Order: sequence, then C-alpha cells, then structure tokens
Amino acid sequence: MQTFRIGVDVGGTFTDLVLLNEKTGEVYEIKVLTTSPNPAEGVLDAICRAIDKIKEGGEAVRAVFHGTTIATNSLLERRGAKTALITSRGCRDVLEIGRQIRPSLFDWNAEKPPPLVPRKWRYEADERIMSDGTVLASPKKEEILDLLEKIEAEGIEAVAVSFLFSFIDNTHEAFIEELIKRKKPHLTLCISSKVLPEYREYERTSTVCANAFITGVLNRYTDRMNQALSEIGLAEKLRLLQSNGGVATVEALKDRWITTVLSGPSGGVTASSYLAKQKQIPNLISMDIGGTSCDICLIKDYLADWTVESSIGGLPIRSPMIDVKSIGAGGGSIIWVDSGGALRVGPKSTGSDPGPVCYGKGGQQPAITDAHLIAGAVHPKSFADKGIKIDFKAAQTALKELGRTIGLSAEEVATGAIEVMNHSIAHAIRVAAMGELGGFAMVAFGGAGPLHACPVAEQLGIDRILLPDFAGVFSANGAALADYRYDFVQGHPKRMDEVNESELEDIFKRLVKMGEMKFKELPSLENRIDRSVELRYLGQSFEINVPVADKGSSGLNKQDILQRFHRLHEENYGYSDTREPVELVNVRISCFAMTPKPKLARSRYEPFQISNAETADILAPGKRVRISHAVIDRAQLKPKERFFGPCLILSRNSTTLVSDGWSGSMDEDGTIELLKGDMQ
Repeated sequence: MQTFRIGVDVGGTFTDLVLLNEKTGEVYEIKVLTTSPNPAEGVLDAICRAIDKIKEGGEAVRAVFHGTTIATNSLLERRGAKTALITSRGCRDVLEIGRQIRPSLFDWNAEKPPPLVPRKWRYEADERIMSDGTVLASPKKEEILDLLEKIEAEGIEAVAVSFLFSFIDNTHEAFIEELIKRKKPHLTLCISSKVLPEYREYERTSTVCANAFITGVLNRYTDRMNQALSEIGLAEKLRLLQSNGGVATVEALKDRWITTVLSGPSGGVTASSYLAKQKQIPNLISMDIGGTSCDICLIKDYLADWTVESSIGGLPIRSPMIDVKSIGAGGGSIIWVDSGGALRVGPKSTGSDPGPVCYGKGGQQPAITDAHLIAGAVHPKSFADKGIKIDFKAAQTALKELGRTIGLSAEEVATGAIEVMNHSIAHAIRVAAMGELGGFAMVAFGGAGPLHACPVAEQLGIDRILLPDFAGVFSANGAALADYRYDFVQGHPKRMDEVNESELEDIFKRLVKMGEMKFKELPSLENRIDRSVELRYLGQSFEINVPVADKGSSGLNKQDILQRFHRLHEENYGYSDTREPVELVNVRISCFAMTPKPKLARSRYEPFQISNAETADILAPGKRVRISHAVIDRAQLKPKERFFGPCLILSRNSTTLVSDGWSGSMDEDGTIELLKGDMQ
C-alpha cells in the first residue's frame, strides 16, 4: 500500500495543503481560502479533498503536519485564558517594569502594550532562593491555599508560576505545581522551570504567562481537530509545526505550546533549507510572499539563521525559533495614501474575506493583487482552480478612485505601489543580512514571491534565483518535509574557569534523558542530538551559541569550546580577546527524529492551453509604457529548455514575472533557475 504525508500551512488569505507520496515523491496540492475566524474549517476542507485523491483512503495517510497561526493570533488579538501569575515577593511588577528599552526612543507618548496578566491577578508568595542556590524563604502551604481561593474567586482559568531563581532550584515551583494539581486540577498550570529554565526574569515571566494564556486555546483547537480527523479516518495523526522548524506530537506540546507561536513562517524556511541541499547552494535568501506578509530568512551553509528572542504584539517571547523577519507586504496588502500624499503599501491586509477588490467578494480597498492585475502580470486563468472569478473593472475603479486624491491614474497607482513594495522588501532583506549578500542566491515562493523576485534581486545585486515547483504551497511542502524536533535548555550562569567538564556533562546527560523520553513516541525514526552552550565575555549582556562536539567516551573538551567561542565572536563582531574571562549562561540540546525525505517529483498540472504566440503587455514598475512579455505555461516547459525575459510564466499556484536581462531553465524536479546578465 502506498503511504502519504500531509503538510498544511494556514495563511492570512489562503490555506495551503500538499499531499506527499512517501514512496514516489509525487505531490498533490490544494489551495482554499482561509476560513476566518475559524481556520479549522478550511484545513478540514482541504484535508477531505486530499483524501478523495487517495484510493486507499485515510488509512494511507501516516501523519498530518500542520503549520498554524493559532498561538500567534491568540496573543495578537488578546484572546486567551484569564491568567493569573504567582511570583516571588517583590516581583509582582516585573511584567510592567520590563527593560529600559522603549518601543520608540524619541516618542514621549509611546506606550508599551499592557501585560497579558493585569496587576490585580498577579500574586506574591513569600519565597526566595538566592542566585547561589541558598534558600532564604520557602512558600507555606496555607499561604498558597489562600492565594488559590482568591484566584478561584476571580474566575481564573490558567495560572503561571515564575519564581526568581527557579532555573537554579525548582523545588518551590514543583511544590506549587503539586499543590495546585491536587487542590485545583481544573486550572491550566504552567511553571517557568519547565517552560523556560533560564535566567532573565522579565523574559522568563513573560514567556510562561504567554504559554499559560494560549494553552487553553491550543488544547481546544487540537482536540477539535483530532476529533474531526478521527471521523475521517485520521485519528491521532495530527502533528504541529513549531517555531524551530520541526514538528512535534500534540501530546509532547501540551505543556509548551509557546514553541508553536511562530510556526507559520518556519515551513517555508524548512523547505528552502531542503532545496539548498538538493541544489548544493549553501547560502540562500528565503523570500516568502503570501497574501498578508513577506517573510525573510537567511540560510548560511545550508542552515537557517535561528534565535531564541522574539516578540509578539510587543510581548517578549523566548524559545528556539527560525529567525524570520516579517513585513506587511503581500498580495492582499492594502494600497493607501498617507497624510503627506505618499503612496504606501501595507501593513494592513484585506485577508481572505473580503480579499482584494478583484476577487469580487465585497472588498473596497485596493491591494497589491489588484495592482498586478491592472499592470497585466496577474492572469485570471491562474485563479480559476481556486473558485475566484476575477473582476478587472472593479479593481481598476478602486485604483482610479485612490489615485484621484494624488493626481495619478489607476495604472500609475498600480505600478507605483508595486515599486514601493519591492523597495520595502529589498530594504528588509538588507537589514536582515546586515549587508552580507555576496555569494547569496534567492529562493522566491508563496503565491506572490515569483512576481517580485527579479526586481527585488536586482536591487540587492543578486544574480541567481530559484523558483520551486510548488512555489504557491511551498510552506506546506516544508511542513510535510519537516523532522521532529524537541529543544531543552538549562540555565547555568557561571564563569567557565569555575566550570569543570564533568559538571557540563552531567547537565547534558539530564537534558538528553528528557529528549530520549520524546524519542519513545517515534521508535522507527533515526535520531540525532545536537549539543551547545551559550557563552559571553564577562560583563556582556548577550551570549553566543557555541556547538559542542560529541566525542563519545572521551567526553567534551572545555578548551575546544572556548576556542570556538572566541572564533565565533570574531566572526560575529569583528574582534575577540582570549585574555578576557568567559561566562557560561545556558546549556542547550536539540533532539531530532528524521522523517524520510523522498526525492520530489515534478508536478503534473493540467496545462492552460496557451498558444506559443501568446503575449501579455505588462507595465513594469517605474515605466509608463507596456512591454510585451511572452506567456509560458509552466506545465508545458521541458527540463533544460531555456527561455529568456521578458516573459510571464503561469502555473496553477503562482505566477512568475521574468524581467528583461534574465534567462532561465527548469530542472528535472520542476525547479526553475533564473540567471541574470553575465551568469547566462
């Protein structure tokens, strides 16, 4: 029997699904409009359509890998559980004090977002462990029971516990955990020593509160999804994509849903890393332009940049995650005029409902998709499979009305908006790369990525672009290809000259045991554990992640670790000083269980039946005349067949605009490679 894997990515406008044949590598794709406010409806609709394509039915589907924005939206919209915080005496206001950094340095009226837990629901316990592990005060049972009665009276649904030095000694948090589970088992409970056992009390407290806030939302969503999947023969096969680019079982995420908070963009980066290895291109810029945003990530030596620091809606979140930079620039991004009469794009989006004006679903505000339609780059045939009938006149009227306020025609507004968006994306990539773009190629995907690839690449001086076969559903494809991944960390602030190697090995062993417990769920998959430490020079505020080689029975070598730290510091900041004392901050492991990676086969799309002589007259950004572009059906392209710009390549999931001066060809797996100028 053939077996399949499903990858799902829920975007602001479309929900994408790929059905991957684990043996042949064939991919069947589905794209439906995202159903707001309940995205599960669109996900289930797409899954049911996929199962209809499988002769064996749901039994042949091994797993559903689901990238989701549920956690992100819960935090942004402040729709979550009524959450209380129990913290050490004197630390009640940590969430509001935060850091000295203001959201806007010179804006006296700038306000930080309010904490998820209001002050009236933050409770202090008579507890204190010192930084050296000395116990000054232990919480009393009667005191905690009294706090629980107050919490109960307030109708609280979730409780976060964050004591000052619990990452050194979690005895007091464990005491609270056991007491609440016994006395108030109906409360959702999150303790910081499990969610984030690191120092920095503000970030740790913010993260554990966010985890408590979203846990109920994610539990209800996954319970409903599992129930619905069970009814169609996919019981307990749901897996969620995490911010770190790996997937995890629902059960493994029950106490740490915060790891999914940026899972949405990570699927595309996972797929880009996979493509980089397949094409042997070590350095890539991943550019994902969907309906709502443009997500950017740098891939160096085949590995995506990653970080542990992020913020959602102004709230600091610490969790290992792929370092994706997002800006509000997508096909649904709204075109508008600011108070100074300048044309602007985004960050607000029309979403899937009502969508751009040309969708004919009641949208009144013109979007970038409307601009591309008027410019001539969007072909109505591309939307037929999505059940969308394009309304050219409505889009033209909306752009004309907007242009009237600043003396521009509909066509000038369209090309101007596209140019503004291209500049915004190029600027965001420069900031992300900090000027290091030499030797980088670009992989462009998402429904709108291939439309903007050439002009953005030209602004950045990039002369090589990859356009994957499944560009419009590439993030869903990345979810289907993801490995299982679990991250564990232990804070251990101490000078390295005071740390011995056996001490480090003991911490690694404790973390590895936690990872091995997760592997028990996945006995048939090959696994790997990566070890690292986070170091800094004494007195610095931020640390560098330093990989630690596993030398088997010979153990780790502290001098090797220090030498590697100095070298990485030199690479990152341009200097190092081997005489300076080095401080250990965190010990970290990443556990991987590898999913099989079939060689992907080219899509078998129905051709558009485009004649060889068909052309499209397109307004290029910054131009006032239309340029004739040859129209090519991607389904009819032959491997290694060369084509030259200017041309427009149509496919069922995305449209590619190839500028003059670029040429390209397609590989056997359906990937198009574009080359600029002398690279031809």
